Formats: sequence, structure tokens, C-alpha cells
Amino acid sequence: MSFPSAPPSAPKRSGVSKVLLLMIVVAVLGVAAGGYGVGRIMVGYEAYKIPGAHMSPTLVPGDQLVVRRANGTEVHRGDLVAIDAGAFAQPSHEGVSVFRVVGIAGDTVACCTDRNLSVNGKPITEPYINPGDDALFGFSTKVPDGAIFVEGDNRGNSDDSRFSGPVRLSGVIGFVVATGTVITPRSLTPVTAFTDAGLPGTPYSDSTLPTLRWWILGGFVLFVAGLIGVIVSAVRSAGRRRRAAAAPPVH
Repeated sequence: MSFPSAPPSAPKRSGVSKVLLLMIVVAVLGVAAGGYGVGRIMVGYEAYKIPGAHMSPTLVPGDQLVVRRANGTEVHRGDLVAIDAGAFAQPSHEGVSVFRVVGIAGDTVACCTDRNLSVNGKPITEPYINPGDDALFGFSTKVPDGAIFVEGDNRGNSDDSRFSGPVRLSGVIGFVVATGTVITPRSLTPVTAFTDAGLPGTPYSDSTLPTLRWWILGGFVLFVAGLIGVIVSAVRSAGRRRRAAAAPPVH
């Protein structure tokens, strides 16, 4: 006695589709990329606010600042630096202050040659200082090893190295690279006044922050794309399972 042959078995389906797995990987990569960008920003940058007018007109009271931590980076003339106010040779206050570096170790900083600051005998044309500043007075000093000489751009309203002496390099917290926030920074253009005068050393320029912002943005886009892909894949998979369950059995 012969029996009818058994119906062909339905092909086995994988529990998780390849598309769903791919979308999960994309979402995870997005989280990793965004987390890398955020982590680097948190480790490498700090936020400060300008409390007074000593850096006007470059920075005005209330400006939010993005500061790249120094971490041993060499300081050059023209840099805008955030410093521990206690690092002045004769500190007059505490907290964090922002000044412009006008002299490094070994420099002779003097005032004034035709109303211009001079460094090692070279007059410096500083277009960034307060143009209405008449509070210039004569001085000459040599910056000791391991120190810098700083001044505010508003020379008539700045308690800086002219009064409190040089600043220890160990007191430099970081470089002011932008105003605004780390997500919406407005970059500050490095000055060329000192190199234009023939002095070596280009002021610090930060290229890392814009790159990290792209890491965060790219990570966000990948995460959203992956998340949408996961949802769509899951909905389609659930629909296929419902249709398969509703189909009549094959005899």
C-alpha cells in the first residue's frame, strides 16, 4: 500500500533578519561615534565666562568661552590663555582670569615705542587692543624662565603682569579657542601681531573641536538611521509573522 508523499517542508527562517542586524550595528556605531566626540570634548575642553571688561573689545563681559586644556602645549606670544589668578608672581585675587600672552621666557617686554608695546626691541602693532586706551605707562621687564607675561586687551582696565608680575607656566589652564559653547562655537582668529613684527612662534589654533563636532553629528545621524531601520525591520518582521499565522494550513 502506497502513501502520498509528504509536502515539502517550508524553508527555515532565521530568528533575526540580516537587515535588522545591520540596522542594530549602525545604531551602535552611531552611539560609539557620538560618545567618542562627547567624551573627547568633556576631557579636552572647559567652559568659562568673562567676568569683567579687561579683555574688551576682543571679549566682552558675559561672553561664554570655550577653553582647550593646555596639557603641556607650548604657549606662544599672542595666545589668549585662561590662567589661575594665583599663579601671578604677586597675586591680587583668586579664580580664573583670561589674558593675552605678550612675552615668553627670556623676552624683554617694554612700553612704549610710539605708544606701542615692544618685545625684544621690536615694536608690536596690536589692532585688537582698545583703541581709546590712554592708560599706557613706561616699564621694562625681562620674563624669567618658566613664566609668561600677560596683559589685557583693555590696557586701561586690566590688572595684569604690569602690576602683578609674570605668570608661572604651571598656572596656565588652557587656550581660549572660541566664544559660545562647544556645540555652537564661534572660533577666534589667532593674531599675527607678533609674527608680523618678526618674532617666532605662531599663536595656538585649535582644529580638534570642529572635528569632534562632526563626530557627534555623524554619530547622531547614524544612531537615528539605525533606530529607524530597527523599527521598520521589526514592524515588517511582525507583519510577516502575523500573515504566516493567519494563512490556512497546507494539507
